[in-house]
Amino acid sequence: MKARMGQNFLCDANILRKEVLVADVVGKTVLEIGAGDGRLTEKIIEGGALKVLAIEKDKELASGLKDKFNGNPHVDVITDDFLEIEPIHADIIMGNIPYYISSAIIFRLKDYDFERAVLIIQKEFAEKMVAKPNDSNYGRLSVTAQLAFDVELVQKVPRHLFSPAPKVDSEMITLVPSGTKITKHDEEIIRILFQHKNQSVRNALAHAHAGIVAPEEFAKRRVRTLTKEECLGIAKSR
Repeated sequence: MKARMGQNFLCDANILRKEVLVADVVGKTVLEIGAGDGRLTEKIIEGGALKVLAIEKDKELASGLKDKFNGNPHVDVITDDFLEIEPIHADIIMGNIPYYISSAIIFRLKDYDFERAVLIIQKEFAEKMVAKPNDSNYGRLSVTAQLAFDVELVQKVPRHLFSPAPKVDSEMITLVPSGTKITKHDEEIIRILFQHKNQSVRNALAHAHAGIVAPEEFAKRRVRTLTKEECLGIAKSR
């Protein structure tokens, strides 16, 4: 295992099969983020996927994947970094995601066109994704994720089911694109707002020193009380 890359391999075959069942891969093209040693890849193929595009940035692991699936017409191994490649079309996206790049991956998925994603991420991070206004963990991630996707928590995945075992539990989640498009400008305004989420919208925007004026109906509201729709409305006001 390579701790420097945040790799904790899921060892429980039942959870791997559950991921595939939830993803509904039969006859579909699946993009797998961080295929590792191919244990999830195998289950995806067994589940009836038409094709697995297995992305793995670690060259040693990618080489092992190519050996393991050599001659299998259902698996294409891509030696690259998911965060650096151009979006690839797939029906389903799957992956057991290292915590340190979870935010980057979620934000990157906004640029992809897919039916459903099934991911395993740190439990605390998953709970942030579904947090509501005034929750202590409600923030930029909550708003952006819920604008871009319908997010559902599927089940807790205890830490002892991984090797090496991480310090925290994980959560299986699903993402279904909502159809709402979020521009870079929208993202930047939401980021600015939640840098000062306990302040009023007027004061939070003033910190940016960019001449952004808060819409009057929101000016005195605390940022942490705003719904995702209100955040997007503020972002789109000029």
